[in-house]
Amino acid sequence: MENDRHVRKHNLFVDGRYRFGVNEQKVLMTVISKIRIEDKDFVPYRVSWSDIKSISRDRLNTTKKIDDACQSLKNKTIKLKKGRVQDNFGFLSGWKVSPGAWVEFRIDPTMKDMLLQLLEDGNFTLYRLECVLSLNSSYSIRLYEILKSHQWKSGWIKIDLKQIKWSLGVPETVAYEKFGLFKAQILEKAKKDLQRHTDIKFEYQTVKEGRKVVALKFKISENKRYQKTVSSEISKRNHAKDGDTVVIAGKEYIVEGDCVRDPAGAPIPIGKINRMIKEGVALIK
Repeated sequence: MENDRHVRKHNLFVDGRYRFGVNEQKVLMTVISKIRIEDKDFVPYRVSWSDIKSISRDRLNTTKKIDDACQSLKNKTIKLKKGRVQDNFGFLSGWKVSPGAWVEFRIDPTMKDMLLQLLEDGNFTLYRLECVLSLNSSYSIRLYEILKSHQWKSGWIKIDLKQIKWSLGVPETVAYEKFGLFKAQILEKAKKDLQRHTDIKFEYQTVKEGRKVVALKFKISENKRYQKTVSSEISKRNHAKDGDTVVIAGKEYIVEGDCVRDPAGAPIPIGKINRMIKEGVALIK
């Protein structure tokens, strides 16, 4: 499998609620990585049998096991919030298996707005496929995606605890109502996983109302131990200059001198913006 594939997802999809098994998630991301930036419609996306075995660490090694994983991707619900409206759908509409050779996936057409022509509004997140393939916790994979979508922001990022749990698909049980269990089994594990295996790392602080934790503040930074090799497919010019309009997560910002002025936070240095452009998570309009 090529090590320079990347995944692009609309930020509504990143923030949506779904909970697949870790191997199901890795199959989902691998299929998404097959989508070309110029695709206007979905086509059948073929993944080799050897790649399926590799990404699942040989757990998806029979037709039945692959069929079971695909059935889950078709039947389990992905929930997206669009204001007060909640959209619900499955990821796959079908699949075809040639045992020992390949699996061909057909993505449900309702996913088009979440995966195709994303440069038009810029409200998407891009990351390296190998980062999620290296993780062995479904919660760590999802938290990586969520934090990756906020990486471009400076300083501490505040996210409501209920929103994080909703997006991660955390069970609504009495046990997980207690922050201690969520912290130990999900948050701390993800912190270690991301620092060890991905291109970002994070610190966090709790926000309380009385004694109850109601939100988390994250500080996301580049993991310098991780070696990047992704090249941009977004813009022919990979550096911004004074006066340029830069699109980040669907919002437009004007470059003023050596930084981009973010009205909601601290100035973003031009060096960071240029790295984002090279990585494909920002573009020059």
